Amino acid sequence: MRMALLILAALLPPLARAQEADRLKAIEERLNKLEGAPANASLSSFNPSLGVLLDVNYTHGKDDKGTFNFKTAELNIGAPIDPFLKGWAVINFNPAGVEVEEASLKTTSLPYNLTLTGGRLFASFGRLAHFHDDSLPVTKRPRSLENFVGGETQADGLEVQHLFPTPFYLTATLGAYNKLGGENGRADNAVARPLDHFTYLGRLATYADLGADHSLELGINSAWTPKRTMVEDVSVTGSPAPAISTVKGTWRTLSGVDLTYRYHPAQGGIYKGLVWATEVMQNNERRFDPGTRLPLDRVRAYAGLSAIEFKLGRQWRPGVLVDLTEDLDNPHTLTRTYTGFLSWWPSEFQRLRLSYSKATNNVPGSRENHSVALQWTGALGFHVHGFKDR
Repeated sequence: MRMALLILAALLPPLARAQEADRLKAIEERLNKLEGAPANASLSSFNPSLGVLLDVNYTHGKDDKGTFNFKTAELNIGAPIDPFLKGWAVINFNPAGVEVEEASLKTTSLPYNLTLTGGRLFASFGRLAHFHDDSLPVTKRPRSLENFVGGETQADGLEVQHLFPTPFYLTATLGAYNKLGGENGRADNAVARPLDHFTYLGRLATYADLGADHSLELGINSAWTPKRTMVEDVSVTGSPAPAISTVKGTWRTLSGVDLTYRYHPAQGGIYKGLVWATEVMQNNERRFDPGTRLPLDRVRAYAGLSAIEFKLGRQWRPGVLVDLTEDLDNPHTLTRTYTGFLSWWPSEFQRLRLSYSKATNNVPGSRENHSVALQWTGALGFHVHGFKDR
């Protein structure tokens, strides 16, 4: 018996080594088969994501009377380019023509918590100003954004953002652009300019959770244009040449503060709660006569809006927006716009919205403008502009 045990003990190590060798050989054979197998992927795996958004509405009011409006067909293209860079483009098709609304590159892994964005982008000014029209809570872009920003914050240029290593969320953004505002007529993207004719942006933004259900987001920003050149239109003034060219004292600042409060009950998910956003802006610039292009006085004007949207579940979102806007040439003229809206989401890809607006100003003899609008928006495929409920 003892002899048999000794013989078994002597044979066990060689047997164990043989079994381990057989197991490693089997694993190697499986790896060879996997490496030689074709990739389990479709032919379009490396193509960018595509999507189209359609936005149409019907409006009826003093100015519009009754009109069906094809607002936009928006083509979205986006994809990671490599581990360090991503890119996207938004091409807008509307009755006025075809426009490249966005076309940007954005880094994803720079050191020191830095992010660089360049191309045609929506500058990080305010909150609602860098939302596409379809992402706004109302059917028509608020007057304050139209007049002070120039529509959307579309800008050709560069932005760099730094995320501070603080115990709370804090970012700083610096930008340099040809101009700020897609409909801003003070400058032309196609015309070269010296560095002191560019627009420069600075923004600080922070975010804080106030318990499990509440949060606040605060942003402070200012866009500064050191100079602009305005040349007298002698065909209007009848003055002899040379025309008067005005550069001195033409700097402009557009500054603003935005505050956003969110209530999302922990047990309600993303479909219950509310978002309340308020923005205030100040425009300070030397104004020019639109006909003669001769300088007028420097004017400081203010505008602001406040919008609250309630989330009553997956489908229903009522809300109210109030907009107060002073005239850029005459701050004593104030326009007030009150809008109530109700959005219905049959699915995450389709939205119908009904809105009613009342606009009035303090000009003696002016009439109130009442309008009703019905908006229908649908997305086919990929359509992302960032944080949807920001």
